[in-house]
Amino acid sequence: MARVLITSALPYANNELHIGHFRSTYIAADIYARLRRAIGDEVAFVCGTDEHGTPISLRSVIEGVPPIELTTKYYELDKQVFELADISFDYFGRTTSATHTATTQWFFLELFKNGFIETKKTIQPYCETDKRYLPDRYVKGTCRYCGYQNARGDECENCGRVLLETDLLNPVCAICGKPTVPRQTENWYLILNKFRSRLEDWIKTSTDLFPLYGREYLLNQFLTGELSSFGITRDLDWGVPVPLSNASGKVLYVWFDAPIGYVSFTKELCEKIGSDWQNFWKDPNTKIVHFIGKNIIYHHSLFWPSMLLGVNLNLPTFIVASGLLTLEGKKMSKSSGWGINAKRFLEEFESDYLRYYLIDAAPLQEDLDFKFHDFQNKVNADLVDTLGNFIHRTLHFIYSKFDSKIPIPNDFSNEDKELLGLIGQTKDKVISSVEKFEFREGLDAVISLARAGNKYLTKSAPWSLIRTDAKRAATVLYTAASVVKALSILSGPYLPKFSAKTWGILTQQTPTEALSFEEVQKSLTPGSTISEPKPLFSKIEESKIKQLIGSLEQSEKSQIEITDFSKLDLKIGQVLSAEKIVDTKKLLKIKVKIGEQIRTIVSGIGDQYKPEELVNKKIVVLTNLRPSEFAGVMSEGMLLAAEQNGVVSLLTVMRDISDGSPVH
Repeated sequence: MARVLITSALPYANNELHIGHFRSTYIAADIYARLRRAIGDEVAFVCGTDEHGTPISLRSVIEGVPPIELTTKYYELDKQVFELADISFDYFGRTTSATHTATTQWFFLELFKNGFIETKKTIQPYCETDKRYLPDRYVKGTCRYCGYQNARGDECENCGRVLLETDLLNPVCAICGKPTVPRQTENWYLILNKFRSRLEDWIKTSTDLFPLYGREYLLNQFLTGELSSFGITRDLDWGVPVPLSNASGKVLYVWFDAPIGYVSFTKELCEKIGSDWQNFWKDPNTKIVHFIGKNIIYHHSLFWPSMLLGVNLNLPTFIVASGLLTLEGKKMSKSSGWGINAKRFLEEFESDYLRYYLIDAAPLQEDLDFKFHDFQNKVNADLVDTLGNFIHRTLHFIYSKFDSKIPIPNDFSNEDKELLGLIGQTKDKVISSVEKFEFREGLDAVISLARAGNKYLTKSAPWSLIRTDAKRAATVLYTAASVVKALSILSGPYLPKFSAKTWGILTQQTPTEALSFEEVQKSLTPGSTISEPKPLFSKIEESKIKQLIGSLEQSEKSQIEITDFSKLDLKIGQVLSAEKIVDTKKLLKIKVKIGEQIRTIVSGIGDQYKPEELVNKKIVVLTNLRPSEFAGVMSEGMLLAAEQNGVVSLLTVMRDISDGSPVH
């Protein structure tokens, strides 16, 4: 029995999961964990939400809610989605836990003590209005490479480049919109080059380290020269505090913080089950397997191993970097509306459908283009017509013709023995395929066994034999039921819902844990009672696929490009005065100060607000609307408001912000 620690990349707690996350990270890891449990290994499968970093901090400022409120919302949502997808984490934690904070600070202090951390003074953007440094997404500007005017401080959404703050032209604060000023600051850096030779030796000599992707990429792209030091602190107030007396206002960078979750979540799991976390992170016999998307292999193969080397913990045994997912030939994008929300998808379809398609449609090392009709065809042909059909044919015939009892077999023919022999071969294929991370081959072997069972039933025709040779019919059905049993067990890592349902019908028992692969070739007990079989899968109808494609296309059409939004010049204005326009029922003439300008705006809110209620209010104004005349008064903009059941509410600001500030 081996000891195996399995991790999945941490979902970032600032938005809902889409199905692409499941293809590259969670389903593959879950299959591996379930297989390892089924063959008797000691398994710890851990994950958790990544809850620090500038995207969360910035969003909390803009929305006016505490960061922990945002991250708690998505932590709970992620747990629900993982349950819907039957992801069998042994522990799902949070990087805001006390254990994680302590573990992360311990990493920093150990690396610092061992001479692997240095300080550097750099010039960073600073907002004099908000009195803060502006790391990463706190600053926006024009990308110097493609000219995109709304690029973030860490990445340009338009050209996809990773950016430094110095790559932004005309930088402004993402909170207040004011131009930034350069100011010197000091931060801490992990000296990656001190680990360079050990990293290169590790990657070169561990030939199985990257079973899918990564080895040549890392050696050719990063390990041909010196490695740059990695900035591990930020000027922020949200994150794990840097544990030094001279580091006030500094937190540890999210890419230093997040992977440490693999260790802290192991600690929290071991505390829960009464085990020692060091068995997983210090015992050289333990296998550590990271499942990630190939887009973050750099972080997991250079940054993270350097941190582990620096604190004397085990390096990963395997880094399984899977291909990514596109949708109907296009990259999934929240901003364009082109994507599939995982929660909604799993509420619409059985989790086994998604698990099957994402594994079987392409090898894990390849990118996969999710096509709705391909998804429909694979589910209907392989799960419904092959696997589900064989199970139902076999068990329904036993239930109706053999008084719901497993028949007593007689002499086995060569054809019976040949089919029974396929059971052992399939078991070996599933185990070897998953151990080599060739999950598709193992899944295909399961479907092939069901396909062989269908051919066997059709050729043997027990519905005819029952009238002419009852003993032979009993042997045929016993043989087929033995295959049903094998399929219920061997499908467990891949299709856990199907596995549990089939086992329940066959044995009248609900499995409480992984079905052991040792059970596969144990003989069925003749005379044991089965439950009434029900169809295990339902066909996906064309009408449902058309509906999904239609709603997806409509969602994309209803979205606008960021360039369209950037045409709207939205700014904060302060109301100086307001008065009713004579001979109108609800028009108000409102004077608004917008920076250095004073504009007149006509608005039909006189039935909702008294003029004096508006004075000094700070509101949102569309300033580049073509002027129009209303009741003899020229209007030079438009106020933004929300309406529900006839009640209108002007959009205002939650913080004291200067008029003229842009709204992003």
